[in-house]
Amino acid sequence: MTEENQPDDFEQSQNEWDAVAETRQWSSAATELNCFALARRKGKRLVKIINPKVEPFPIICIFEDYPK
Repeated sequence: MTEENQPDDFEQSQNEWDAVAETRQWSSAATELNCFALARRKGKRLVKIINPKVEPFPIICIFEDYPK
């Protein structure tokens, strides 16, 4: 997915991230492309990719259900 065709509410961040405080569904992935594959497999919408630069989480993918 390129920047031109990403949804308006999609975010990409390098902020600090707290796994305990996160209330949305999330998964760890090796690459950003893996986030898109995980979302497709889970049937969820990918809303944010976070690169916390903290081991053992290389990339964090935040998901939500599709609107009904």
